[in-house]
Amino acid sequence: MELLPKEKRKLLFLAAAIQVSLGLLDLIGIALVGLVAAVAVSGIGLESTPGWVQNLLSKFGMGDLTVSQLTVLIAVSAVTILILKTVLSAIMSRRVIRFLANRQRDVSVRLAQEFLSRPLVDVQRWTTSEAIYALGSGVGAATVALLGSAITIAAEVFLFTIVGVSLLLFDPILTLVAMGFFGLVVVGLGRLLNRWTQRNARIITESSIDTLTSVSEALATYREATVLNRRDLYIGRYERIVGNYANASATSAFIMEIPKYVLEAALYFGVLLLGVVQFLTKDWAAAAATTALFLAAGSRVVPALLRLQGATITIRNASVQAQPTFFLADFLTSKGMNSSKPASQRMTAQTIHEHIAAGYPDFDATVVVTEVSLTYSDATEPALIEANLVVKPGESVALVGSTGAGKSTLADVVLGVMEPQSGTVTISGVSPREAINRWPGAIAYVPQAVALVEGTVRENVALGLPRDLIDDALVWDALNRAHLADFLEESREGLDTKIGERGFRLSGGQRQRLGIARALYTRPKLLVLDEATSALDAETEQSIVQTLDELEGQVTTITVAHRLATVRRADQLLYLEGGRVTARGTFDEVRAQVTDFDRQAALLGL
Repeated sequence: MELLPKEKRKLLFLAAAIQVSLGLLDLIGIALVGLVAAVAVSGIGLESTPGWVQNLLSKFGMGDLTVSQLTVLIAVSAVTILILKTVLSAIMSRRVIRFLANRQRDVSVRLAQEFLSRPLVDVQRWTTSEAIYALGSGVGAATVALLGSAITIAAEVFLFTIVGVSLLLFDPILTLVAMGFFGLVVVGLGRLLNRWTQRNARIITESSIDTLTSVSEALATYREATVLNRRDLYIGRYERIVGNYANASATSAFIMEIPKYVLEAALYFGVLLLGVVQFLTKDWAAAAATTALFLAAGSRVVPALLRLQGATITIRNASVQAQPTFFLADFLTSKGMNSSKPASQRMTAQTIHEHIAAGYPDFDATVVVTEVSLTYSDATEPALIEANLVVKPGESVALVGSTGAGKSTLADVVLGVMEPQSGTVTISGVSPREAINRWPGAIAYVPQAVALVEGTVRENVALGLPRDLIDDALVWDALNRAHLADFLEESREGLDTKIGERGFRLSGGQRQRLGIARALYTRPKLLVLDEATSALDAETEQSIVQTLDELEGQVTTITVAHRLATVRRADQLLYLEGGRVTARGTFDEVRAQVTDFDRQAALLGL
């Protein structure tokens, strides 16, 4: 319930109240069926019409009707009311399910929005498979399955209550015996099925996540698995996971059917026993009325028991299957998410397009990093220690140092994907995240391993923008700057060239250049490159370096690099070691300050 906004909770309670109140129609229908039996028996001359029936008919002005007319009238009324209740229940069930399906959409989108707005270190707490499940199937289990079943249970419990109270007033001893009989059946079923259901639901949940993981790993390591001849190992693992899922799904379907068979058998046996006892101990009219009344009640209560048992099993399944979603929601709530408050306004493709076209006239590419320190949650040593950096508009800065020195962490802090424990970072006078929201496209990033989406070159360069808002002239310009245009001009499809999933139709260097083109498409004012040229051959790397040189003075660049040839002309170098900035200055000045750096440059002939 806490996942829903307050106004949606009120609507859900209203729908539940309507669904529950429909049980009153069942009560009226059951009473009328008993009345039909009493009147019908009196009509065949076995007994006179019971006094309570005659008094009731007189109150409604129907005391002069013949027994036949009265029997037909009451029977039609009983059937009409029971059918009306069934129809109204079906309509309400459909509306409730649609309502919950819409809430599933809302909750899933809200969680995804909050999750993707968290810093990188928070996002990486979940594997891709866990995140996909928690934001998808887990939300469905938490809303449609869990809340829908809760409403079903509330409706059926109300029905049992009013029918039980009415039958107690009619025949307390017989009602208590019937309640005890069916109570033992239901409790016995519950004890039998509960543990079985929970264990089975856990297998389904884990298998769902493991299936996603297995397929993702097999696709991601396809070349290595083929060369090392490990494909059959993946198939064997996949077979075990899918086999477990299939068996658990079949078991779940069977568990849902068990209550039907047990309760139907219990009803037939109970009615038979009731009829024998009634007709042996009471007059025909009373026996017929009582048997008919309890039979009518049983015909409504047993299906309700089936729905109740099914809803209970569903809740036990869903409560396990929704656990990943609850864990994610609890984590996001601890980080400030409030489901009662409206979600933050989303960025639109039109707004991004307008900013790109305008060229960010009020954006100032000044970057200021002041006393920034950061320690990863699973680390014992800090990744950054009191780092300071000032980058002026149009300036080029290089971050160099050994592996694990903190270069990429400092770049992530500048980009706002990591939040430091202390210190401040500003871009154009505001925090990185605010700068990104205020001037979308003004800041761009090229990672060491570019993530490509399945689709065309155009769709990858203008990542996420719809076709009607993509400027092909800007796409070609970005591809030219990334030295990929010649390759595409030779292709018959041009910008419509399909690159395949994860860009498998492109070489490693072409994928990297496509990532560079993506960053350059928005004509950014601040460009951060994290080992962006490491996958390129020497000639292409030199071409990209030349492109960056051409941007000198127009675009502020922050480059993380191991290959020193790409940064020797940078205006400012920062040498990091153990998370600290130990030297800064021009290329030659840093060489003079750091012996190891000087040795590396000398080995490269620089």
